[in-house]
Amino acid sequence: MTRLSGFEQLSGDEWQDLCVRVLHEHHPGPELIEVPDDDRGDAGLEAFSLTGHAYQCYAPEGEPLTTDVRYRKQRDKMTDDVGKFIGNADKIKRLLPPELRISCWVLLVPFINSRRLVEHAARKTSEIRSSGLAYASSDIVVTAVTLDAFEGAREAVINRQLTKLELPPLDAVDYSHLDDELIGRMATKLAMTSQYAEETRRGPLVNRLLANHVAGRARRDHVQDHYSELGDQLETRLSDLEDRLVVQYALEETVPDRRLLTVLRDTEKTVEEVLNPQAPHSRIIAEGQVADWLMRCPLDFV
Repeated sequence: MTRLSGFEQLSGDEWQDLCVRVLHEHHPGPELIEVPDDDRGDAGLEAFSLTGHAYQCYAPEGEPLTTDVRYRKQRDKMTDDVGKFIGNADKIKRLLPPELRISCWVLLVPFINSRRLVEHAARKTSEIRSSGLAYASSDIVVTAVTLDAFEGAREAVINRQLTKLELPPLDAVDYSHLDDELIGRMATKLAMTSQYAEETRRGPLVNRLLANHVAGRARRDHVQDHYSELGDQLETRLSDLEDRLVVQYALEETVPDRRLLTVLRDTEKTVEEVLNPQAPHSRIIAEGQVADWLMRCPLDFV
């Protein structure tokens, strides 16, 4: 099954907004100029940079689509907007600074999985070059790319978006589905620490970790559904932490209290580095993951 980018659920306006914010991050300061809404249709441009790049954003409706349908929609969009770039010369010349020459016309799409789009872009490149446009360089290139071409800018924008994002609350936390044996295993391990050796202190912590085990999983699922690349990155980083529990943490922190504290801190730091969520969410996700490790045994104090 083809793995998509995770952005396909965005509407056309949402995709355009995301792309423009990524482009502003990629082209710092006043380098990127957005084309006003009323002129975008005739000009076939969302924005252009003072370094000679012209951008058009497009997210086909109806995803997930077959490879052929997705290609045809992307192809037709490229054909239409390159045609506007060529055919509306007077309007475009008024939009661009007099000395600016566009060297690259870019169609930004969420996902590409057909080489035919690359071949079509090559044909459109020849078409623009043969048109002799005064505002296009003689070696102008037409291309289609995804946000992978702007990885650093994309991650910066998405991280800021997650900072604003209020991850959905749970109506009620129900961990009755968890096996009593797993809960007992976690309680037994926590009893090995000096801080939680007494049941009066250990009981509330067990309940808190169980609640965050459920709530943290729900938040991670939300991120995976809406920002799959960040979700994948988080799972990879947490998997690496889990691999280090058995050897590295066991050797570095032989005292149970110190090992538990270090793992909690490192896990929360990992969540913050990848997702940059609001502080309570990073703590909930981290404590939920540590609870999972305590129950499944990657984290032990023996």
